[in-house]
Amino acid sequence: MSESMEVKEQELIEKKTRKSKRKMLLIISFILLSIVSGYVYYQYYFVYSSGTRVGILYKFSNKGTFFKTFEGEMMLPGVRTKNNAGVSSNMFHFSVADEELANKLMNSQGMELELHYSNYNNSLPWRGDNYSEAEGQYIVDSLVRIKDENPNGYGL
Repeated sequence: MSESMEVKEQELIEKKTRKSKRKMLLIISFILLSIVSGYVYYQYYFVYSSGTRVGILYKFSNKGTFFKTFEGEMMLPGVRTKNNAGVSSNMFHFSVADEELANKLMNSQGMELELHYSNYNNSLPWRGDNYSEAEGQYIVDSLVRIKDENPNGYGL
């Protein structure tokens, strides 16, 4: 009878170690999943900054091979220097996710506008183009106001 008790005790010990290994594996899996989820959220869904920009809407189009997105360029006041190589116009590249807003902007080309944007750390292909890795992706979510419907003839 002592042999059968020893066997039972051994089986009980093995069961407990299997349960503790399974529990440890679940805890480690949960921690890794939490870290990966946090990283993905921060890189692709966390709004790094938001604000407004004022300028003349220079270009607006619907483009893309797999994901059709609305892309725009707005000329901002002032000039920008490029690595001591000269001076260029100060352009604001952005994407628009809302089709109703995109239609308003399509009809507002050449006008001076104030747009509200959100800046994400990295781009997602269905959210639009990423024009600058350093700056992230700008998504315009509302038209704050049309400042001047025809500032200089054609807005140039």
